[in-house]
Amino acid sequence: MNNIHLSILGSAPFSNILNELEFNNILNPNNISNDNDKKILVKILFVENLKIKEVKNYLLKNEPVFLFFGSKDFIKKNNLKLLNFHVCLELPIEILSFKEILNILITKYNFFKNSKIVIKDYEIDSNERTIAKQKIKVKLTEKELELILVLNSNNGLDKFFLLKSIWKHSIDLETHAFETHLHRLRKKINKYFKDKNFIVEKNSLYYLTN
Repeated sequence: MNNIHLSILGSAPFSNILNELEFNNILNPNNISNDNDKKILVKILFVENLKIKEVKNYLLKNEPVFLFFGSKDFIKKNNLKLLNFHVCLELPIEILSFKEILNILITKYNFFKNSKIVIKDYEIDSNERTIAKQKIKVKLTEKELELILVLNSNNGLDKFFLLKSIWKHSIDLETHAFETHLHRLRKKINKYFKDKNFIVEKNSLYYLTN
């Protein structure tokens, strides 16, 4: 059964309160992941009760959703980078407000997770239209993104299939749209990622290499 698991670090009393309230049971089930037998792990850190090394170690583990209880000065002073599904809260906080914040965070996390695809060693974000690898992130055009996604869904495609799928051109229509976009995309990938074999051609078919 899909559910949310709250992991509370740095405050046993807060954990006990949520357990007594059966807090997991009052969260909005519509925000829970659709992946069968998987839980969304939400880590709630009382950062000023933990050693900064512990806090940074939890961040490095890249767990899905984080809530930080602590002053914003502490976050800024220790250079803690918050993602778009991380939130810093200061006590006191009303428990129902906390529930709503948590539901919003989970919704944002699901949106974030579902928009990202790992292709080869790259991370593609279809919402931001970016391709990233080793902390380098590059913007893609709409057609560049579509080209990558189409090749990823069915590798080994010819020019005419790609023209019809992406540019909606008929087979008998002469166009350089494909060659132009392919050249620009290859040039972009090589410039930023030093990868000359991101898309290769073999026997007039195009592939994303492994």
